[in-house]
Amino acid sequence: MEGGEPAAGAKVWLLDRGPGAKVLSSEDVAAALGREKDGGTRALEVVVGPPDGFSPADVSRLKPALRWSFGPLTLPHELAAIVACEQLYRAFSILARSPYHLGH
Repeated sequence: MEGGEPAAGAKVWLLDRGPGAKVLSSEDVAAALGREKDGGTRALEVVVGPPDGFSPADVSRLKPALRWSFGPLTLPHELAAIVACEQLYRAFSILARSPYHLGH
């Protein structure tokens, strides 16, 4: 997100600890990613939230397609971004029926 706003036409997933954020399994992430892909989403931005979650004003402004939570864990932003990347890779591997997901 450049300047705090999503790119034009991009769907937004918020990586959030706030109320309303959903704890997802790898299979849940794959299903959500599959819905985005099948629905024609061309750009997806995963935004790592602040330690206490996004404010209601942020959620309203960003209009996320998904509010995703890693649960009660508190992670440094850099680590949360890496975990999100791995989960997205895993989700793509699930959708492609790759052995990556089953091997871990």
